[in-house]
Amino acid sequence: YDRVTGIFNEIFDSRLLTVAIFALIGYCSLFTQRKFPMRWMIFVLFGMILLAFVTLTARTPGQKTRVRFHKGMAGLWFALHGMMVVSGLFYQDWLPESVSLLICYPIVFSVFASRDDNSTFRSILRGAVFAVLPFLAWSSVSVPLSFAYPGYKGVFYDANCLSMCCIVMATAALLLAYASFTEKKRKAALAYLLLGVWAAVMLLATLSRSGLLAFAGVAAILVAAIIAGTAKHPKRLLAVLGVFIALCGAAGVKITEDKMHEAAVEDYNLAVYNHETYGNEILVPKPEDRKISMDDLTSDRWGIWMTILENLTWNGHEDSVIWEWVAKDGAGDRHFNAHNAFFGVTYNNGFIAGILLVCYTVLAFIRAVKYYWAHRRESPYAATPLAFCTVFILVGMFESVYAPFSVIGCAYFLVQAPLWRAE
Repeated sequence: YDRVTGIFNEIFDSRLLTVAIFALIGYCSLFTQRKFPMRWMIFVLFGMILLAFVTLTARTPGQKTRVRFHKGMAGLWFALHGMMVVSGLFYQDWLPESVSLLICYPIVFSVFASRDDNSTFRSILRGAVFAVLPFLAWSSVSVPLSFAYPGYKGVFYDANCLSMCCIVMATAALLLAYASFTEKKRKAALAYLLLGVWAAVMLLATLSRSGLLAFAGVAAILVAAIIAGTAKHPKRLLAVLGVFIALCGAAGVKITEDKMHEAAVEDYNLAVYNHETYGNEILVPKPEDRKISMDDLTSDRWGIWMTILENLTWNGHEDSVIWEWVAKDGAGDRHFNAHNAFFGVTYNNGFIAGILLVCYTVLAFIRAVKYYWAHRRESPYAATPLAFCTVFILVGMFESVYAPFSVIGCAYFLVQAPLWRAE
């Protein structure tokens, strides 16, 4: 096997893996930008199969070919996605997604786990950066950048979708900048740093609080990990981290205040219009008298989550729209999904799947921390799984990102392989 793959490596080295991952994450970015129908999920399945073939040919010679999986990670994975397949037998829209998660990703994990981690992580990070980059450039050229409410969305149909692409690109670019700096590749480090800053500025312009929270969180955890593991000047890093978190906090407070005020003004103006036009009584308080509720603070997410908990089933629901909330809230055309990765799986695929997802996510994060600590001095890319586990958890608290076609979900899945290895 090593001889065969050694021959292939002379033709197809890790650069082919970068191209394959670029294509996969690029498709996911396009999916996010255009919001394709669920049936297009089948192309992600084909992409995962293609990626498996590419990783087989690009595997590093000399690496062991057989990998023993961690029983907890593998067991929870197959239990979770087996349950998702079961829900797909009742509601066929979930089958394409469930099959790729149940079958295709473990195949890729097994091949990734037999490769050199550095080259694999480098390919994933470069693929993520350069897959999102064209959409940021397209947005910058087509739509003037603005920091005004309701948020910059560029060429995307929704600002939150742009923010999810930005957080993946910014995280990947900053990890590459750190790795390049550690490897004394100063020009490459500067280029990646500038790309990361560009993505971060675009992220700020979207006014996405979930994106800001995720970016602040991943920065805090990574800097804390670097300080604890390898930093020579921890005070400097702590000072920079403190300023960064303070700025993110101030931006988050300002964005929240603006969103609450604009919502209060819109509701009151609508009530006044209905009063003047139809004679309806004005029941909405004036903007300055309005008390902020959990629904206001979370942009209706709290009401959606409570409705999901009231309507749990063991095998899920037909589609991702929370119709019970639409009926109760009188939301009209606002057909929202769960806006939470964990509640989303719970609603779509059943409460058993939701519990299993929480268990898998917690175990993956713990193993990502252990992986970083074990490899912190030998590899500048060791923080990659920890970074994307953090991004997934923090964004997943407010957006439904647990899906292969989600940019965040795809990046999260691709870094799971080293966490699957048995100790």
